[in-house]
Amino acid sequence: MILLQREITKPCYVFESSGEVMQAGWARRPMFAYNKSRSKSQNHCERDCYFINNGEVSMYLSVENYGFEFAVKIAIADLKRGGVIHDCIVKKFNLKKIALPDAPHKGELLYTDKMIQLQITHSVDSRIIKCDFIDFGAIKNLYVNIRLTQQKGDSLNVLAPFERNRKYFYMKRFIPRFRAEGVIRVGGFEYSLKENSAFTYFDSARFYKPRKHNYQRLCCDTVIGGKRVTLNLASRVGDNRYGNENCLFIERSIIKLPQIIVKGNTQREGRPFYFSGDDEKIDITFKPFTLSGKPMNAVMDKTEVIFGRLFGYIDLPDGQRLTLDNAQAHLVFSEF
Repeated sequence: MILLQREITKPCYVFESSGEVMQAGWARRPMFAYNKSRSKSQNHCERDCYFINNGEVSMYLSVENYGFEFAVKIAIADLKRGGVIHDCIVKKFNLKKIALPDAPHKGELLYTDKMIQLQITHSVDSRIIKCDFIDFGAIKNLYVNIRLTQQKGDSLNVLAPFERNRKYFYMKRFIPRFRAEGVIRVGGFEYSLKENSAFTYFDSARFYKPRKHNYQRLCCDTVIGGKRVTLNLASRVGDNRYGNENCLFIERSIIKLPQIIVKGNTQREGRPFYFSGDDEKIDITFKPFTLSGKPMNAVMDKTEVIFGRLFGYIDLPDGQRLTLDNAQAHLVFSEF
């Protein structure tokens, strides 16, 4: 059964005057105004994630502020030679709250300690990421200087309250419209990113939840038939009767997807994961890259990123079939 998905087409506030979240659904534009001051709680959690890929190297960067802890998680995967270097900084019971930028077009995050200096600057149509990480992965220093340029097009915006208590909410924004230019240096290697061949998606969440969730997300950002194709399949958080995170972008235009059946087990190292729809219009297999029989992955505190490839297809609304064979992809598992 395909659940109803309500598309929100007019701007609205996240919180009503009562402090509760009454809207639910998804939008192809940033329709949800995050009026945090009206919330019944100011202890909101924040997570901003970037994934940059040029076919040779992939970089996963997640910055997380969960109130009682602040974390920076970075993984660099060499997709041609094989191998992943990763590390994370987790500060628990931080007395000074480190807020992430709420506005997509302005603001700055600056975090510095003995190991890392990270700066992420938002502007109207671009982001700049600068990072120096000493003894990254206990191997070598990491240096990152990347400029992200945002292109026009759709994004995925989801708002999900919790049906039993609407002071709790989950707000998601997924933007696959960035290109990257700059450099990554680590482990004696230098990776050059060129704007015409390096793609980036931005995955952002703001939430206040009554319990922890085990969350998984499959993403693929690549070129198929000369067109940029971005796939996002994610598990449920909150009341998802009126919308979910599952979507496909083709040349920055969104195609909404139904709930997905997932089969796989993280305890079975290197084994495939299977994604399908009730209507048989989606049939995808994710196969991890392996090194010495083990998956090419990065485990960073409560987050695991597995790098691999997709095989299978998605039937499009126009009757065409999108074949995903050998498309680079990754799975993210996290607890928050």
